[in-house]
Amino acid sequence: MTFETEKEIEKFGAELSLDLSVFDQLFLKKVIHNRMNVRECSGSAYYLEYINKFPDELEIFKDQLSNSHSEFFRNPFTFSLLENVIFPDLIRSLANNKSREIRIWSAGCAAGQEPYSLAILLDHLKNSQSGTFNSRIFATDHLSEQLTLANKGVYEFNSVRNIRLELIKKYFSKQGDSFVLNKQIKDQVDFSEFDLHSTDTKVPPSSIYGDFDLVICSNVLFYYCDTVQKEILAKFQKSLKPGG
Repeated sequence: MTFETEKEIEKFGAELSLDLSVFDQLFLKKVIHNRMNVRECSGSAYYLEYINKFPDELEIFKDQLSNSHSEFFRNPFTFSLLENVIFPDLIRSLANNKSREIRIWSAGCAAGQEPYSLAILLDHLKNSQSGTFNSRIFATDHLSEQLTLANKGVYEFNSVRNIRLELIKKYFSKQGDSFVLNKQIKDQVDFSEFDLHSTDTKVPPSSIYGDFDLVICSNVLFYYCDTVQKEILAKFQKSLKPGG
């Protein structure tokens, strides 16, 4: 089997008791062939035999389907736009809002780099904006081990290399080779487990009702097929407050 058709991939997934239909076909083929090459398996039958013999390979394969690589301030243009345009506009819009609260959903948050980047920006802006405001950031991922890392808030250099030096000095402490995030930033983010293509819930339960000013979902959608992408985007749209 060379995995050239959807039926071949569907059959492969059935053998592993996995629903692979939600993923983008090109992405799936790349992951499968990569693992087959790593394990030097010349065909699907040999790879299935390898998985049955070494169950840890199945976990590695599933991890490859849930790429959790992330960095602080990944995609610099996006964060520049947030810092200089979007967040200042949101802060100004709070002038007539009694709650004076900005609500954000970071979907597919991995080990917390994205939501903590948002929290750092907002905290930094509080020093340069007139008046006061609160922010609540709800960060979700479907991998509990990633959420455990996020709650610890300890990162290696590769994760923080995009952060401006002034912000590293202000919000992190250096412990050996690691950078430890300050408690004041950690306390601004609520982490919870959430499956984006689940039909059971539309928003993170901890947010209660959604009503977000901003939804951020970076480097996630392209792993999924068109149908699932549309379902996720529809969920995001319904979770936003008017004008969000």
